[in-house]
Amino acid sequence: MELYIGINFSGHDTAIYVIDPQKRDVFGISSERVTRFKHDTIFPVAALNKYIEYSGIKVSDVKKVVCSNPRMEQKSAKMIANLYERTMFMRGLFGEKYLKGFIKKEKEFRDMSEFARVWYLLRRGKLRAYKHYINSSERKYQSELLSGVIKNIFPSAELEILYYDHEECHAASSYFTSTFEEEALLITMDAQGDHNRFTSVYTVKNSEFKLFASSVAPKKFYSFGGKYTNIDYFESSVGGMYTYFTHMLGFTANADEGKVEALAAFGNYNNEIYEKLWKCYSINDRHEIVNHQEEAELFFSLDEFKRLIKEYKKEDISAAIQKFLEEFMLIYIRQLIEATGIKKLCFSGGVFANVILNLRVFEELTKEIYIVPAMTDDGTAEGAAYLAYLKHTSIPEMKWLKERHMPYFGTSYTRDQIIKVLQNSNAITVEDLKDEWPEKAAQLVVDGKVGAIFHGRMEWGPRALGNRSIIADCRSEEITKKINGSIKNRPLFQPFCPSILEEERDRLFEVSYPNKHMTCAFRMRQEHREKIPASVHVDGTGRAQFVEESDNPNYFRYLKEMKRLTGYGVSINTSFNKHGRTIVETPQDAVQDFLDTNMDFVIIEGYLVTRK
Repeated sequence: MELYIGINFSGHDTAIYVIDPQKRDVFGISSERVTRFKHDTIFPVAALNKYIEYSGIKVSDVKKVVCSNPRMEQKSAKMIANLYERTMFMRGLFGEKYLKGFIKKEKEFRDMSEFARVWYLLRRGKLRAYKHYINSSERKYQSELLSGVIKNIFPSAELEILYYDHEECHAASSYFTSTFEEEALLITMDAQGDHNRFTSVYTVKNSEFKLFASSVAPKKFYSFGGKYTNIDYFESSVGGMYTYFTHMLGFTANADEGKVEALAAFGNYNNEIYEKLWKCYSINDRHEIVNHQEEAELFFSLDEFKRLIKEYKKEDISAAIQKFLEEFMLIYIRQLIEATGIKKLCFSGGVFANVILNLRVFEELTKEIYIVPAMTDDGTAEGAAYLAYLKHTSIPEMKWLKERHMPYFGTSYTRDQIIKVLQNSNAITVEDLKDEWPEKAAQLVVDGKVGAIFHGRMEWGPRALGNRSIIADCRSEEITKKINGSIKNRPLFQPFCPSILEEERDRLFEVSYPNKHMTCAFRMRQEHREKIPASVHVDGTGRAQFVEESDNPNYFRYLKEMKRLTGYGVSINTSFNKHGRTIVETPQDAVQDFLDTNMDFVIIEGYLVTRK
């Protein structure tokens, strides 16, 4: 048995992606889904163990593991040998299950005097263990952490360790999941990858994968700390600037950029901020994005940004950075299309999580566009696995990967496993709906209920696509207030995404394509906006998931029943999790998040769960 395992263990969104060529199957899961710490940075040992548990493989049967890492810089990096164990010890010390509570407790712990900290540890009987982990972490380093971990999990396997460029892994993830074969233009953009690169462009022609252009941001944008922020620096790239704006507007960097995008629809971009952003970046004749560092530091220093926040509404600041991103990227992508002659575009990297940017490209540059579902850094594990597999085979022989149009690559649970969990809770009642659950879910939603569904394999990437989703009726604005206010605890300006039958696409949208992954927004026809208001943002767009029966038969049945009952095959679809937590992975997670919110029901593989 041979496995190709891509592992992202740098920065945020650590993850694994496993290719099993013999079974022609893949498995992808981010650490956060197992640990429930959002955007987790921990080495993905728990994710690897989850794969072994889920797949049921015997580690002794694995004869070869090709393990690849999407961070070339880590090939020679020194890492703390017991970093994973130390992190898990600290999390256990405070007894916090979720990131928000842990951050608070960790800050309180750091702020204690040395005497108080010792007393705290003594009362919990953890002083000796704490000293052991801290002291050993300071002394012991391991230059090749990756091989050590993999060898420990697969002790009898032949091991090959590979390292790939971060941006190349992003690009590979988009191409090998797209429908494009003969040729494609792969554009990846994020805050920063290897060796200060933040944008790379690749061409695929006649099964040849070639780097066409790349852009470098050699300097950090800012280095400051203190009361206003505890972030040491921001990248000076275009994506880094968007993240900097996200942070300065009071949102969470590398997590809440979508809130800035949503807020921008309420603002006016025509201001000095928008004009100054154009002076911070340009494009040269080598198709490189050039950062003008001095201008950026002059116009958007910490003090200057504080002034801007006082003088402008947050909506207008958001509109400025959003409009700049759209217009600048349209110029850049148009230039790339003209230079390569390729109009089949594959997008990856965190910048292309921006659905309005993607809409503008679709409307104005090309109708052949694909955005990889796992566009952020968890997706680099996917790309690294593809590149490792490509090293041992060829692009034509990898075509089977393109047949998997829906990224249901995570775990699933049997009804026997689920009922055992449900029987252990005294706070719920359970009814077995058997195979009729999709139609029953639609009836509950039409009756004004807000619920969740948990079935099949979990989604890979940040979007819930009907297997771990909260669902509700798009015809009611009051329902959206309920979800935002007491379930998701999100700002009211954030829109919800609709799942829509593919057969409804032309009826509801002016121009669109069969996007299955909620990675692009489209403009809804005016006559439908007031009838299904929860599916559309203030700017008239909806970030839709178009669903065919072959994509997800049970979810398709649910939407068909919604159409029969309401006239619209449309449903609110937002990720199944309580605010501050990650998408639920286990039946236990599902029950806990249901009980901790005011959802009316959850259906777990046909079992209808309500409160006693």
